[in-house]
Amino acid sequence: MKQPTYSTKEIADLSGVHPNTVRLYESWGYISSPQRLKNNYRVFTDLHLIQMKLARTALPGPYPVDGKQVHQLVKEFASGNLEVSLDLAKEYLQKVQVEQKRAFKALSILDDWFVCRYSQYDDVLIKGRKKAAQEIGVTLDTLRTWERNGLFAIHKDDLGKLTFTQQDLEKIEVIRLLRNCGYSISSLLRVFNLSDTVQEKPSLLLSLPGNDEDFFYVTDRFVQYLQDHKERAEHLISMIEKYMQDRDSRT
Repeated sequence: MKQPTYSTKEIADLSGVHPNTVRLYESWGYISSPQRLKNNYRVFTDLHLIQMKLARTALPGPYPVDGKQVHQLVKEFASGNLEVSLDLAKEYLQKVQVEQKRAFKALSILDDWFVCRYSQYDDVLIKGRKKAAQEIGVTLDTLRTWERNGLFAIHKDDLGKLTFTQQDLEKIEVIRLLRNCGYSISSLLRVFNLSDTVQEKPSLLLSLPGNDEDFFYVTDRFVQYLQDHKERAEHLISMIEKYMQDRDSRT
């Protein structure tokens, strides 16, 4: 049975892109080079259509983790290195899942801090910015940046030495976790400046409607963003495995 073929425009229409995108994907190695007719026109096959669909699923960014790995798995698939492509897709899924765990851990710690933010535990545990940075696991410059941006207040003893209480250190730990998860400084400022009239925990407020300037909406988008990439990675794995199964059934 003769395999169907497609022109550049036809493969572009079937993939939902402009013909120039097809040419770019070929030049970048996202799809394999098609055969050409005597008039130099490209002739695409069903394999190219599968490659285009895989690329269109994988490539839209930004990525929560290693974007280079995503691009590489597309190139490996186009080159026929299916096992390598599948391994990269599975590895990418694992990385996204790790990011999800980190994000939920950060929100849990934020909830705990939010409830206890006015508790009485003001005993000084550490003196000096450098020791505080080492305790939290951030650089001195990072700690200074957070200070300058007003994420936490500076306290000094009678000798003018910076002091950090348990409450200070827990708040900085919350800041570190949320910053590592991609939350902006402005978002953190909003949640730390919440009025006493707000009774719910931050993570419980995620279901409430918000605008682009609302911290909880930004957080909700980040959590959903990770979930979207998890589902995308799972879909890529499914696409690659299905192609491999179909190929094996034909041989």
